[in-house]
Amino acid sequence: MNDSIRIAQITDCHLPADPNQEYRGINPYDNLRTILGKVSVWGPDLLLLTGDLSEDASPASYSALRSFFCALDVPVLALPGNHDDAPLLAQYFPGSPVETVQVTEHGGWQIVRLNSCLPGEPHGRLNEVVVADLEKVLETDPGIPRLLAVHHQPLLIGSPWIDKYRLFEPEAFLQVVDQYTAVKAVVWGHVHQVFEQNRNGTAMLGSPSSAINGSPGARKFSPDSLGPACRWLELHAGGRLSTGVLLL
Repeated sequence: MNDSIRIAQITDCHLPADPNQEYRGINPYDNLRTILGKVSVWGPDLLLLTGDLSEDASPASYSALRSFFCALDVPVLALPGNHDDAPLLAQYFPGSPVETVQVTEHGGWQIVRLNSCLPGEPHGRLNEVVVADLEKVLETDPGIPRLLAVHHQPLLIGSPWIDKYRLFEPEAFLQVVDQYTAVKAVVWGHVHQVFEQNRNGTAMLGSPSSAINGSPGARKFSPDSLGPACRWLELHAGGRLSTGVLLL
């Protein structure tokens, strides 16, 4: 077993079927290609894709995404965002959660992925079945630390334009997170900015978009000088983690 694992979290790519179509005034294909070049140099052991990978939930966009990510020749873990079609995403990235949680082990850590999406809605929710499934997973203690991954933010991040589309009614989920000390981190996408907070010893981490990011605290989306980016994580034995951001 390795002593640590290096993860690149790629999120909110917003790729449409047409590679010439813009998203918020930028070309998401060009920006994803560039940020993945940075990721390749960094040298991840694993890619974690946390939703809104497609802009239009089209087969063509998922085919392009698969080509982009497979070129790095490392394992890929995906989960859907509100712009994605969860069942279709799972066809292109097998194991992406649709109706229940997905659990895998990597480098001495357990990674648990959840689907927080509601078809046709920009906000998210984890239903009772998913929360119960999560608790069953966490009750079975393999003696290793856990990282939970979801698309929608379970905490208010202070940016009104995206907080109105947060994970609704997150209390049951957060109660489970608080109950199990082996949960060392919760990561999400959706917010198009960097967010970091400690919650009773658990790192709560919102991650930037590979396409374009917004200014923190903005009432309406306003492009940030941060530009396209992604989060990196190093998960170490014993539950310690380090994290930062890769920029264009």
